[in-house]
Amino acid sequence: MPQSVISDISRSLIEIAWHFGPKGLNGECCENLTMPEFIALDKVSTTFHCAVQDVGYSLGFTKSGATRIVNRLEKKGYVQKIKSYEDARVCCVEITKSGERVLASSNSRYMEQFNTIAAKMPEHLVADTVKLLTAMATALKG
Repeated sequence: MPQSVISDISRSLIEIAWHFGPKGLNGECCENLTMPEFIALDKVSTTFHCAVQDVGYSLGFTKSGATRIVNRLEKKGYVQKIKSYEDARVCCVEITKSGERVLASSNSRYMEQFNTIAAKMPEHLVADTVKLLTAMATALKG
């Protein structure tokens, strides 16, 4: 792939990240969540018996880094720590009702933003864009 195309893609991804990423004065992306907190909360909400270590994997953080994120989420009332039902030595994280509410609110905001952008795009490209972005996100996680 030519360097100019890679450069264009890079600039486009930066522009997208800015519009969907943390813009608050304290780095918040959604209500009072930082982007790592949002990603961690999303991981907890979709993972049964989510170990703190699983949160770390989703962020590319060490276990201690994940623990700091989980502790902040717990202090905000969005998650609670529990002992694993399978191994009491493992600390798991569960989303609270408050966490579900803030995540739903944030997801709603992002959907509104995407719909606004999609409305400005040719209709035939929207489905392809969704497939491409989903494939890229999956590749990043794997």
